[in-house]
Amino acid sequence: MTRMALQGSQDARHRPRTGWALSPERGEQVRTAAETMAVGALFLLFSLPVVTAGAAWCAAAEVVAGWHRKRELPLWRTFTTVVRRDLAAGLAMEGVLLAVAALTWFEVHVVLGARMPGYALEAAALVLLGGLLAGFVLLAAACRADGGGLSWREAVRAAADHARSMPSTLPLVVTAMAFTAALVAIVPAFAGFMAGPLAFAVSAVVARNRKADTPEDTDA
Repeated sequence: MTRMALQGSQDARHRPRTGWALSPERGEQVRTAAETMAVGALFLLFSLPVVTAGAAWCAAAEVVAGWHRKRELPLWRTFTTVVRRDLAAGLAMEGVLLAVAALTWFEVHVVLGARMPGYALEAAALVLLGGLLAGFVLLAAACRADGGGLSWREAVRAAADHARSMPSTLPLVVTAMAFTAALVAIVPAFAGFMAGPLAFAVSAVVARNRKADTPEDTDA
């Protein structure tokens, strides 16, 4: 009986383990999610001086744009390089976003305070307009990162082309921004890494448009 018990235990060792395991596709999704959170954490870290927030966003956009082009850029080295390179341009982008946010807040505050007929609809329209303007700025940064060496003027032109050729482009970017803001409002701790998923979402929109504009190869 002892020999049978030992034989049974040996057979059990050779039996395949039936525990829970990730499929390759699910594992890749988990890895991407973890890396986007790492990008968001680095964005927060490099944004601490405040004046570097725009350049840090450019770095995040460049990292995730590389993923969509099947390139794995080193996170820390990319952030340090891009923040130094794009400090002035990022500061200008940051100023535009702050100006849009301040103007939108002021106009909504005035409309809500006046309480004229239809004030709620007008306030919602102003918020949407501000979101579209902010989304366009983020889209331009993503186009610049995806284009590889585009100037800011060319990136703005590319963003306008995306918005014109694919009408869903800006609504998708604004939706991603709204989801990010809602998640941070519900769980403030998410602010520590949500910039990464947002950058990935904006870059995914640009990559989708690029693939849609690229004709597929057909056999002759």
